[in-house]
Amino acid sequence: MLAAALALVGCSLDYGQALAEELDESVPDTVMSGFSHTVVENGSPLFRLEAERGESYQSQNKMKLTRVRFVEYDTDGGIATEGQADSAVFYTDTESAELSGSVELVSTADGVTVSSGYLKWDGEARVLESRADTVTSLVDEDGTMLSGSGFSADASRRSFTFGNRADGRYVPPEGTE
Repeated sequence: MLAAALALVGCSLDYGQALAEELDESVPDTVMSGFSHTVVENGSPLFRLEAERGESYQSQNKMKLTRVRFVEYDTDGGIATEGQADSAVFYTDTESAELSGSVELVSTADGVTVSSGYLKWDGEARVLESRADTVTSLVDEDGTMLSGSGFSADASRRSFTFGNRADGRYVPPEGTE
């Protein structure tokens, strides 16, 4: 028994260079549960990101997140946009993200909810888009609804398109015919 205890004390966790190379980029640098990250500028929150689980891959400049919730704040500290997704990959070098599963974004300022199975945000171009075969729905608080695939929205131009067929209904503003 004493010999076994001494043998265990003498063990090392150094598995050598071969194992380190085998694990390479597929193993996260850090794994977190109950992940929360808030970006603050001049004492005011700009963005809050929460996830049930987060995995950091520093050499690839990315974070894999599970059960994601996020909030973007306006200049007055109110909620501008909030959303959720089953999973996400966030690229720290470009502030781009891929959201998948049950994705929902709500623009408080515009009163529009975007729902999809997959959305990609290009942080540099400020473009949100789905895959060509993924159905995305837009629902306005006035009852207007559009649904189609090949969705793309340009945040800088405040415009959107569907690359493939889109269906829906338009509800004109009150007081118009």
